[in-house]
Amino acid sequence: MKRKIILSVFAITLGICSCGNPVKTKIALMTKLEAGSAVGRSEINATKIFIEKYKANDIDVVFYDDAWNPDKTIEAYKKLRRDGIDIIITSHTSACAVGIKEMINHDRVFTLVTGATTNLLSGNDDYIFRNIQDVDLEQKSIASYMNRKGYKNLLVLQDMDNEAYTTPARSSFQKYYVAPVYFYEISISKVDSDYIERLFRNRTFSALYLLIGGYKVTAGTIAQLVRKMSPSIPIYYTPWMKSPELIDTAGLSLNGSIIPSHYPPSGENIAVDSYISLHKEKYGFIPTFISLNVYSALQILYEAISNGNKTPDSIKKYILHKRKFHTDFGDLVFNDFGDVEKDLFFTEITGETIDEIIKNF
Repeated sequence: MKRKIILSVFAITLGICSCGNPVKTKIALMTKLEAGSAVGRSEINATKIFIEKYKANDIDVVFYDDAWNPDKTIEAYKKLRRDGIDIIITSHTSACAVGIKEMINHDRVFTLVTGATTNLLSGNDDYIFRNIQDVDLEQKSIASYMNRKGYKNLLVLQDMDNEAYTTPARSSFQKYYVAPVYFYEISISKVDSDYIERLFRNRTFSALYLLIGGYKVTAGTIAQLVRKMSPSIPIYYTPWMKSPELIDTAGLSLNGSIIPSHYPPSGENIAVDSYISLHKEKYGFIPTFISLNVYSALQILYEAISNGNKTPDSIKKYILHKRKFHTDFGDLVFNDFGDVEKDLFFTEITGETIDEIIKNF
């Protein structure tokens, strides 16, 4: 049989030729498909790797470009609904997820979220499930790690272009962080270098936390600017920054940075290491962490579908009944509201060359 890839303005379809075969169960995957995006490419590749490994010939994954933009997300959602799809995996930001939340539940479309951590999706008996921890647990882990370091004056730069994520993240971080902290708001759509320079001229900070969700280029630009003024300051990122795009932008300014991740560092999980190595060998770059989340989401949905659950209600019922899933990268346990609790892992990046940075990333 022959694999086919169909490109259109809105979507990419990835599946196996269905000539003479039963009708496939369609799964929409909403992501950023712009040229050069490591996110979209990683997720397309995750789908290919999963289908090849499990010979998942009875599902058809269709990619819809939401550009990680709330308005584009609504357009993409309406398009996939016109195409008759009622099972979705999403990787977009919290702002995008909140923007289509009501439509998803009104339409009773089963959605497995792999990226949005906002607490606006938490604690609801609805059709939105997640295989990523919510923002409160995420920020509790980050604050606890910093508390152990004993910083006296922490600066937090909060991204105001994705408030659905960063506002609840700020609230949760403040709840758990015990030392003095200074919050300043920034727009990731236009970095005000003069504003950031004034912050560092007027006060000495013991550490910097870039509370930015998803925008690696901006985070990398800020990191380079900060390193010119404070070469040795520890810079913390959110788990969203675990991406090769950050290395491309931040470069050597990552030396002395701390990046939390949803997956353990190299050498601690054979399955994760094998996947990353396979992806790099086949496609030439390190995948984003969401690539692994998408793979796990496909594994969960494929198990449900293979057991005869092909509608949103039956998939929801199956997951809530089983609760614990053994994915290739580790176990996931869903609560009554379709959320999971996962630990974060922290990597302290060191390196005097880009090769060393990549190795320690």
